[in-house]
Amino acid sequence: MKKIYILFSLLCTTLFFISCSEENLLKPYGPNDGKVPGEVRMDSYTQIPGGAEIKYIPPADEDLMYIKVRYTLDTGIEREIRASAYSDKFVVEGFGNEEEKTLIISAIDRHENEGEPTTVKFNPGKPSYLKAYESLTTADAFGGVSVFFENPDLKPLIVDIMTQDYEGAWELVHTEYTVTSKKDIEFAVRGFDTDPREFKFVVRDSWDNVSDTLSNIITPLFEIQIPLTGFKKYALPGDLSVDEWGLSMEQLWSGNVSWDSYNMCHSNNFDDFPQWFTFDMGVKAKLSRYRYWQRLNEELLYKHGNMRTWEIWGHPGTPPSDGSWDGWVLLHESESIKPSGLPVGSISQEDIEYAKKGEDFEFPLDAPAVRYIRLKVTMTFSKERFIHLQQLWFWGAPEN
Repeated sequence: MKKIYILFSLLCTTLFFISCSEENLLKPYGPNDGKVPGEVRMDSYTQIPGGAEIKYIPPADEDLMYIKVRYTLDTGIEREIRASAYSDKFVVEGFGNEEEKTLIISAIDRHENEGEPTTVKFNPGKPSYLKAYESLTTADAFGGVSVFFENPDLKPLIVDIMTQDYEGAWELVHTEYTVTSKKDIEFAVRGFDTDPREFKFVVRDSWDNVSDTLSNIITPLFEIQIPLTGFKKYALPGDLSVDEWGLSMEQLWSGNVSWDSYNMCHSNNFDDFPQWFTFDMGVKAKLSRYRYWQRLNEELLYKHGNMRTWEIWGHPGTPPSDGSWDGWVLLHESESIKPSGLPVGSISQEDIEYAKKGEDFEFPLDAPAVRYIRLKVTMTFSKERFIHLQQLWFWGAPEN
């Protein structure tokens, strides 16, 4: 019994010292001199969109651990950031205008002693969402409204578009999230009849700053999807064959946009770019836009024979039978965009979702009505000298 008591006492003593040791590990390391750090002084600042890069002069305390910065955004959100003791600058951003802002800066030592706060003032650069809003323009589009704006800072921005429903209540009809790799943004919202209607537009950023509201009366132009059943191959001398490997050009208009389906047109290897092929839409139409689906396969997306750059040409009448370019009109110079910007061979989930929806391209409003289309390929993603496409659909106003 006495041995059991001794063992129990030793166990309790050991647990006590372990507990004390764990508790001590949570305490700041080293002696506490009881002194708070000195003040932080701002040296200079450089404006950035919606914020600034602040250069500061830290106190000379040997036990300085970090610099604490507190500020309030124009949306009312309070923020706190920390700058390393080994740095002399930090960045603050998220402000909604260029008015003077206030920062409270203090030094913290290794024992969490906080020095006397310093209040500094600065003026942030113009926020990106305001630059976008000031450049925002709209225009009548086929089936809806076209929106254009500039994003020179390549920042994530959001555009909300509203119009009235049948009862006159305002409703959000579209939210556009920008692709940050592009400075010039253009998109369209469709699905409306040709009656004039008012649209409202606002621009937002990642910090919930919201622009004023732009209101415009838009008269959507008439458009329909050109029936897929009318499309057919129109082979001319010099055209690239895209009917290889048991596939055919007609599969471009099957309506099949399924993931990983063996539905596409496909060429053999060719000597060099450019290469082209020709088809008949079945009707003459003033085209508004088209949608392209690359080969939807995760291993081949944005590489292999998927097109990167190409041109769309149109002909209003019967093309020359010798395959020459006489009478052909350039309608659009196109480039497939990978939202992530990752190098060839790497893709993100955003890339996959973007490709699944198909890529939309707008024809200029002054483009002539055409019946025949020639697609001229100028480069593939992997610079492979063969191509494959899954679907190619067109919209516009057919002529009677």
